[in-house]
Amino acid sequence: MASVPVSHLILFIASLVIAASVVGTITTGVDRVSAAVDDAGLDATEQLRTDVTVVSDPDAGVYNATDDSVTLLIKNTGTYRLAPDGSGLDVVLDGRYVRPEATAGELVSADGANAWGRGDVLRLTIDATEVGGSSGLDGGDHRVFITVNGDEELFQFRVE
Repeated sequence: MASVPVSHLILFIASLVIAASVVGTITTGVDRVSAAVDDAGLDATEQLRTDVTVVSDPDAGVYNATDDSVTLLIKNTGTYRLAPDGSGLDVVLDGRYVRPEATAGELVSADGANAWGRGDVLRLTIDATEVGGSSGLDGGDHRVFITVNGDEELFQFRVE
């Protein structure tokens, strides 16, 4: 008769060990999912707060054939503060990605600011030889696609 309570005790202890390991595994998984949701929420907030608008006039001659550059004025219309040199921008000119080294940004509406804040305007100069080669851009229609933190802007202009 003593063997029945001993076997029950062994099964009870084994079930507690298994239950504890399952709870530990589930808790770790829940913590990871919770952290991922928090990160996704922060990313979504950053994307929602970011908004830029190209304010350059496409008919005002944004392309300079002398130095083969495209100059755009971009206004931060969102509440998220961006890098003052435009380093957070991804630029695609005529379907080709422009390397960050081929762009230069300068704040024109904020004196000595260390961030590109709401309402500030950035002058972005794009080296067109990245796309057009040594001859620069050909005559005709051209497109600049700018992306920052998920916000996308398209600017079209014509070179005569």
